[in-house]
Amino acid sequence: MKTGFARASLLFLLSGAMALAQQTTVTYGYSGLPVPIFTDASDVISVASVFVPKALSISKVTVQVQIQYPNSGDLKLYLYSPEGTRTILLQNDCSVANVDTTFDDAAPSNWKDFCPTEAGRGPFRSDQPLSNFNSDDSSYGTWRLAVENDQSNSRSGWLNSYSLTITGNSQVGPETRASAVVNAAGATNAGTVAPGEMVEIFGANLGPVPPVSASAGALPSSLGGVSVLLNGTAIPMAYASPFVITAQIPFGLFPSGTATLQVNNNGSLSSPITLNTTTAAPGIYTNGPLGTGSVSAINPDGSINSIVSPAARGSYIIAYASGLGTVNPSLTAGAVPPANPLSYVSGTVTAVIGGMPAPVLFAGAAPGYPGLYQLNISVPATVGLGQNELDLFVNGIPAQSGATIQVK
Repeated sequence: MKTGFARASLLFLLSGAMALAQQTTVTYGYSGLPVPIFTDASDVISVASVFVPKALSISKVTVQVQIQYPNSGDLKLYLYSPEGTRTILLQNDCSVANVDTTFDDAAPSNWKDFCPTEAGRGPFRSDQPLSNFNSDDSSYGTWRLAVENDQSNSRSGWLNSYSLTITGNSQVGPETRASAVVNAAGATNAGTVAPGEMVEIFGANLGPVPPVSASAGALPSSLGGVSVLLNGTAIPMAYASPFVITAQIPFGLFPSGTATLQVNNNGSLSSPITLNTTTAAPGIYTNGPLGTGSVSAINPDGSINSIVSPAARGSYIIAYASGLGTVNPSLTAGAVPPANPLSYVSGTVTAVIGGMPAPVLFAGAAPGYPGLYQLNISVPATVGLGQNELDLFVNGIPAQSGATIQVK
């Protein structure tokens, strides 16, 4: 009996030690320029964001904040998790210059009771417990610190820095959020998808190492043991890696409502997320970050549109896009679009170059390229020379701004 009890006790202690060993603590800080804190009359809330790439089931959060401001009693400080959970750090507390401390639920006293005047004094408890975040599914995503002056029209200041320290168990399963699902072309329309759209799904533990790309031809419904389920059905995939997946939304998606998405990484399912659906969510492929900069366009002579190879006024360019909606004749998502017959975008596609209407000669599925839309757009004969912005609309729904072409 003693031996059995000893073994049971040892197993219990070992299991506890293993649980403790799985605990991970990470710290991430705001790395941008100081954020101005405006007067009350400005009616502006200052926000600084910290991206946490580590997926943890949260057991503890502490926050270090450094604010330069004459009177803390003017300020409200709110911390928001990626899931939108809010904790009030301070709310018109005390009347001291600056806030320079660490907020920790384990601290012996509240900041508002102590009202520290010395820089770096603490830690202190916040107005609401940071354990509010423990009920979130994951630490992964963008955390936001919001600062509002709602008391003074004469005082202003700066949010200089803040950092998060998060403790929890590492989540080996895939993690993503609705806000991390964007148009693959313009990195826009977060959380909203359209029929036929190629999307990028960002997250943690999503796919294999090294990443896997689909081979030429029709897109498969899984890559490297990973699949993306939309309303429970696997959809075509072009790329899978630990942090991003590229997949195509089915053309038969109901365009007015919601859809549920999950990532299956070798049998481990992410929590379901809800996406909004729409008829079109256009984005133009560009050579710059987040859908800005020069359009990935081809001139009539086959050269790539650029500052050294501009398109002539009165000619046309071939550009590529995502999220233009259904096509006719219809296609199966992931299939290779044929050159004959061509599949045309069902909606009304219009374009503007340099502020002038630019007739769209063709808008449809790009022959030979699954998930890609092709646009043949006329360059207005009287448009200005040099760089011009290209604006695209489907049924009046705009693509991202900041995409440009070169004209001679």
